Amino acid sequence: MRDYYLETREFWLINLGSQLKNPTLLRIDINVPVVEGKIVENSYRLNIYSDIVRLLSEYTGLVLVAHQGRRGQKDFIPLKQHWIVLRKLLPMDIDIEYIPYQKMFSEETKKKIKSLEPGKVLLLDNIRMMDEETSFKPDNSIYIKFFKGLVNSCVNDAIPVWHRPHTSIMALPYISKTYVGIRSVLELKTLKEVLDNKNVGVSLLMGGAKLAKISYLMNILKWAKGFTGGIPGQLLAYVDGHDLNPVNNKFLERRFPIDVFEDAKALLKKFDVKYPKDFVIIENGEAKEVSLKEISKTDGVIMDIGSETVEWYAQLMETDQIRIRAGPLGVFERGFTNGIKLTKMISGTGLIFLGGDTTAEITMYGLDRMIQNTGGILCVSGGSFLHGMAGENYPSIDMLLELQTPT
Repeated sequence: MRDYYLETREFWLINLGSQLKNPTLLRIDINVPVVEGKIVENSYRLNIYSDIVRLLSEYTGLVLVAHQGRRGQKDFIPLKQHWIVLRKLLPMDIDIEYIPYQKMFSEETKKKIKSLEPGKVLLLDNIRMMDEETSFKPDNSIYIKFFKGLVNSCVNDAIPVWHRPHTSIMALPYISKTYVGIRSVLELKTLKEVLDNKNVGVSLLMGGAKLAKISYLMNILKWAKGFTGGIPGQLLAYVDGHDLNPVNNKFLERRFPIDVFEDAKALLKKFDVKYPKDFVIIENGEAKEVSLKEISKTDGVIMDIGSETVEWYAQLMETDQIRIRAGPLGVFERGFTNGIKLTKMISGTGLIFLGGDTTAEITMYGLDRMIQNTGGILCVSGGSFLHGMAGENYPSIDMLLELQTPT
């Protein structure tokens, strides 16, 4: 893998007043969890990017490009709610306007972009509504044709989607002088520190709603310890022969195709990946903890890892200088907080949190300041950070390094 932190050095934003040209196209990532059609407003990503917008807009008018969810999924919604939250987070002297999808590439919007000045911001609608977003073709791109000559500088600060060759990031060097965003540089530095210190002991704790890409894990677990919670923890326990009771067994069987079960088996066969020793379940309306051996005798739904697992994982990780959490370990939205307890136990220098859902959990329970003030790092990237840990390249940054000469 390329050393992106060092190779991009000449594309960092280190003098906003001279590097940013009005107007500037800024690709950000404010993709956040959606519950019953409403975004989770108390989101670390929205807080981070509102600070970035606030800073950059002092020097140039901004055109913000972002996405939310994926086509066909419940979280695939317009960005109007995001605009409302950003309006609340930004100071009143910054004028932010929302441009719905139907008007994104109109002459009216073009005029608004031309008239932008510092302190004025346009938030374009969900870019994944655009057909060409997931199929980058520079020779016939509406996106490039619209913005080229219209904006005078670009910033790629959407590191959570860097592992995908999507138009809104791949096209930037074709449009105008492009820089790597401030937040992205910080996370590249964090990634470099992980990769440069493989020999000091690295733990990767994987939670969330799905097993990470198997090819990533096969490369990462050659040098890092693996721990699981959330649905990945249930999946590994199940494929290793444990009966999680009919309710949870059927849930996993409905949720995943056969190849995911085969991937999980392959992972356990090759690596000593840990899964929970106990779980918190809801049975007859009450929460209780049950061991992995006893859960088959219940009919409760798994909601969290258990207390024994918290103690066990923390003990196994205490000798590792780098401890990475990727994804929630339980249903934190409903008050299941054993993942929070584990977080406190493994906090301090070397603790790295990845991704939107995980950081939403931390923000909800007020741990963000504690983590940062005690030496931990909260990242907005999730899958793309694992992508980098696995030694994979970032297509949009490769494109930038290929097409543009340094400042």
